Amino acid sequence: MKTGLKQFILGAGVLSALGVTAYVSSPYWLEWIEQVRSRQQAAKAESDPHDGHDHSGHDHGSEEAKPVLVLSDQAMENLGLEMSKIQLTDYWRTIQIPGIVSEQQGHSERRIPAPVAGVITKLYIFPGQSVRPGDPLMDVQPTGELLTTTQASLLRTLKDIELIDLELKRISPLVENGTMPAKMKIEKEYERHRLESLQLIQTQELLVRGLSPEQINNIVESKILIRQFTVRVPGGVASDASGTTSLPNNRAAQVVPAALVKADPLDVEPKDRVYSVESISVYPGKLVQPGDGLVELALHTVLDLTGQAFEREAPLILQTLQENWPIDATFETADGTPLKRDGLKIRYIESSVDGASRIQKFHIPLLNQVLRATTGDDGISYHAWLFRPGQRVRLSVPVKKLTGQIVLPAEAVIQEGADAYVFRANGKQLERVAIVLEHSDARTAVIKNDGTLTPDFDLVAKNHAYQLNLELKKKLGEGGGGGHSHEGHSH
Repeated sequence: MKTGLKQFILGAGVLSALGVTAYVSSPYWLEWIEQVRSRQQAAKAESDPHDGHDHSGHDHGSEEAKPVLVLSDQAMENLGLEMSKIQLTDYWRTIQIPGIVSEQQGHSERRIPAPVAGVITKLYIFPGQSVRPGDPLMDVQPTGELLTTTQASLLRTLKDIELIDLELKRISPLVENGTMPAKMKIEKEYERHRLESLQLIQTQELLVRGLSPEQINNIVESKILIRQFTVRVPGGVASDASGTTSLPNNRAAQVVPAALVKADPLDVEPKDRVYSVESISVYPGKLVQPGDGLVELALHTVLDLTGQAFEREAPLILQTLQENWPIDATFETADGTPLKRDGLKIRYIESSVDGASRIQKFHIPLLNQVLRATTGDDGISYHAWLFRPGQRVRLSVPVKKLTGQIVLPAEAVIQEGADAYVFRANGKQLERVAIVLEHSDARTAVIKNDGTLTPDFDLVAKNHAYQLNLELKKKLGEGGGGGHSHEGHSH
């Protein structure tokens, strides 16, 4: 009994103490309860902005639509959608300069003149044919009296030298035996030296009159006057022994040798050059005089890109030349497929500006290549070249280098007013993400690396951003997340 009474008295004391404590601290915990209630009401108001409205007659979606697009595998394949991982790379800011493919002045055209007066007896070439150094062009029968006279004089000199050699061979043993004075041998040797000097003079005269060193050697070896000789493409060596050729030395069609793929076009060896016959000015039976044009040849193994920059762009072109920055060229094609050549260098800038157009030209060497080589039944070869004079080209001239940039194709970015977006892969969804453009042109877009896209991790659509954005807008409009009418609300 005593124990139970004690417990009752103890419990009553504890309750009394708690009550006194609660009464004393009531201002503090009542204020705390009020703050918690206020936070809950504010959170409820944010989660349902229509709280307190009269929602009768409205059917709201359960959640707001997000800028996310889901495409099936079939839809992505039909669209031709390509995904690309975000990478940091260097980017050259460029300006676009129009240009034209042209022949190199003084190097792409070759006029073959008549070396001597004579009559054309045979042609070995046809218009458009491809020829190489040493190939025959035509046969000429000399008619000039001076050329014939000089050849005859050279033959007489050669014959006199042979006679002197025979005489020296006869008297040399006699002089050694003492039966003949040495003076006679010395006189014969002096005579031979004089004839050798005369032979050299006559040889130089024949060179001046149009004969080649090979043809002169043929005269010396065969002791026969040249009655007809073959005009050849410069740079080669005649292979016949008589100075004439009865059949053309045609070559089978072949691609341009490896020498033409050198970095410096000036390294192309003469023997590796491929000429095209542009025009023929003579025909068999025509009489020609020294210097008359016979054939026009074109050398298209190396061409020239002529850039046409406005005067205000000249300092940028000069900077590119001084820094030796590479230039990219894009050529027009019939099927619209871009044809590009990268890493080109400016050779020189013209020192004058056209007064009427205010255009300053600069020149870039362009190494050409054979597009197709064919050989006809007659053994004649023809070449079709990839680049042709008169072809239009667009030159991308670098003006500034940007390092560590996110570079995407232009069709990977959609711009709406001041905003720009890309579509980032999020599982099977494509999420439209706002980005900041550092630079954009018709081909590329440079995106600011501000953490919105994660390099080496995020995947983005690299094409068809415009179509994806249209599909997203359509989805948002049909899903009701793009806004609704407040008609019938009680505000």
